[in-house]
Amino acid sequence: MSRGRAFVGILLIALGALLLLDRGGVLDAGDTIGQWWPVLFVVAGLLYFSLSPPHVVVPAVLIIVGLVLLAGSLDFIDQNVTQYLWPIVLVLVGLWVIVGPNRRGISVSDRVNSVVAFFGRHVASASPQFRGGSILNVFGGTEVDLRSAHPVEGGAAIDVVCAFGGVDILVPEGWRVVIRGLPLFGGWSNKTKAEVLAADAPLLSIEALVAFGGVEVKHGKQ
Repeated sequence: MSRGRAFVGILLIALGALLLLDRGGVLDAGDTIGQWWPVLFVVAGLLYFSLSPPHVVVPAVLIIVGLVLLAGSLDFIDQNVTQYLWPIVLVLVGLWVIVGPNRRGISVSDRVNSVVAFFGRHVASASPQFRGGSILNVFGGTEVDLRSAHPVEGGAAIDVVCAFGGVDILVPEGWRVVIRGLPLFGGWSNKTKAEVLAADAPLLSIEALVAFGGVEVKHGKQ
């Protein structure tokens, strides 16, 4: 199981448990969520860093934002301090967009792992032994370019979790693409050519969890 899928699953389980405790009169789910929701920023930052270790700016910002909001929510710091947080974050993100590293490089890694939240990202692989990867996309857009890659024998597998955004996966002609998963007010489409493929055609399997978003597989930018 991918970390992105585990993150969404644990989040749903925690929410369901809170609602059950609320119905049982053990606690007030609204107050609990109102106090502890900034933890999501911290967890998202840690998850981002675990999937993309070289990239530290975005996960660091997410973790810092989460900790400051949590400190304000729990009254460890004055609530007035948090009103300056979002303007500072916007300035830092703007600077990072201007001077940050180019994200359109092509990797020769046999896996693509990406976490996107509130922005867009392009990832690509040219590996001759491509195995798959994990894509977590929340309120953003991700483009995965595999047109220069080739799956390992037996096929590659990508796990996609997409919520309130879109994921485009570009593949060469001649690949066999199989998509399955769970659509929740969202879905996916396979726009690759419906042609008769050889039994040994390169295989890409996609497991998708899509909520209020979409995943599209195609040969190019259509």
